[in-house]
Amino acid sequence: NVFRNNCASCHKEPLFSSTDFKNNGLNIDSTLNDFGRMRVTKKPQDSLKFKVPTLRNIQFTQPYMHDGRFANLDQVIDHYNRGIQPHPHLDKNLMVTGGSAPVRLNLTQEEKDALVAFLRTLTDVSFITDKKFSDPFAN
Repeated sequence: NVFRNNCASCHKEPLFSSTDFKNNGLNIDSTLNDFGRMRVTKKPQDSLKFKVPTLRNIQFTQPYMHDGRFANLDQVIDHYNRGIQPHPHLDKNLMVTGGSAPVRLNLTQEEKDALVAFLRTLTDVSFITDKKFSDPFAN
């Protein structure tokens, strides 16, 4: 339920992704040196919009976010829980209904733990360990 109520609007089944580019409210700081889709389109409304990634096998794809600013899933969840920053092009799913302020999920520790547990169920160990999908250049 935590996932469906807070994440599923962007991370859609079956791939838990979409082809969309969205602004997810990252801090504009020294870490953020990429202005996202705007670099390609040259449109200001695409500022800080990045492609919505898949959540399949997410436990193996750290560091997280397009720039690797988060080392673990707990940090990612904390960003969406209380760290989303206001921006003129912030995705509407991350704004308070009818307003322009970022949403605060205010998840409890139990809900955050449940969300991480759910995300780990999206791991396909047989795919990850299948030799036919391995790096042909690895030793």
